[in-house]
Amino acid sequence: MFYKDIVFKTTILDNYGPTKIICENIEAKKTVLDIGCNSGVLANTLNAKYCQTDGVDINKKALKIAGKYCHKTYLRNLYNSKLNLNNKKYDYIVFSDILEHLPTPDLLLKDSIRYLKKGGFVWISLPNIARFEQRIYHLFGDFTYKPGVMSADHLRFFTHKTGIKVIKESGLEVVQEFYTGLGQKISIFPNLLSFQFVYKCKLRI
Repeated sequence: MFYKDIVFKTTILDNYGPTKIICENIEAKKTVLDIGCNSGVLANTLNAKYCQTDGVDINKKALKIAGKYCHKTYLRNLYNSKLNLNNKKYDYIVFSDILEHLPTPDLLLKDSIRYLKKGGFVWISLPNIARFEQRIYHLFGDFTYKPGVMSADHLRFFTHKTGIKVIKESGLEVVQEFYTGLGQKISIFPNLLSFQFVYKCKLRI
């Protein structure tokens, strides 16, 4: 996503993370656009399902690795809120832990819709700023930036409610929700226990 981003490993290491959830819920032989693809973890995983994945990122080093797994890669600065791709349309468009890094995520979501096939879906994962420990920190005035939800390169912060709000304002509606971390493992109080919310969305009619 950013020039300074680390290049992630190309296999899924977190069995409770958003990439694992998203990959498990994409059917075989689908076309996928991974926005903020980094080194191509999603594409590498979906290749086992014979999916064709295109990747978008700003990190040249990461895209060079992603090119081994993606059908096509695109070097783009997502701050511009425009993808400027060709006219290809996709069964799935994926924003996995990307929107929180952008000043105007709703504009990029709106732009991405033009690349979605009729009947297609958009996957979005967002970190949960209202997880229980964050509520305690903020209650006592601690807004310290650190790796994770409070990462210093996060420009936007989302609760479950505000995540759904930005999705609706972008012309999408949520059709299914998933949760990561403890929220997934024990399936209670997801607003308090989830590290991320993972939304499967479709176009609003």
